Amino acid sequence: MSISYLRLGSAIALGLAAPAFATAAPAPAKKVPAPAAEAAKPMTRTQFLSNVQSRFSTADANHDGFIDSNEVAAAQQRELQQARTAEQQRIGAEFDKLDTNHDGQLSKAEFMAAAPTVTPRQTAQQIIGLIDTNKDGKISLQEYEAGPLGAFNKIDTNHDGTVSAAEIQAAKATPKK
Repeated sequence: MSISYLRLGSAIALGLAAPAFATAAPAPAKKVPAPAAEAAKPMTRTQFLSNVQSRFSTADANHDGFIDSNEVAAAQQRELQQARTAEQQRIGAEFDKLDTNHDGQLSKAEFMAAAPTVTPRQTAQQIIGLIDTNKDGKISLQEYEAGPLGAFNKIDTNHDGTVSAAEIQAAKATPKK
């Protein structure tokens, strides 16, 4: 049994995120937590095997006990169409959410309203606290230069006052602590 056959069997049996026969997956959708009803549940071997057999029966369109290339292609097309439909519904719902005046068009204002808010990661006081080594509530030129100059000195391993291309390369290759 080949590895690809095992993967195909697992995908068929488990009904994993990627369609069992699909050649291309739709663009990844935003991660949405599964409702409690869809959370992972314990499964017996019998239930698992029943799922495998059900998926096989669905793929075996002529019910001859085998899945041939025509049936794989047909299943692939069905699953791709389902994925396209689901993606179109998701995109449509996202558009409807952005189209606040429901005119079927997105204005620049509607589009911009959906943009994430950009905010600083730290307050001014936090930044001053990190750099203000003498704790007087202000940053002097010496304090401001200390961090970048320390980084320069660390990269300038031969301490000649010049950072060479080789020193920069070596610094990039050195794992960060």
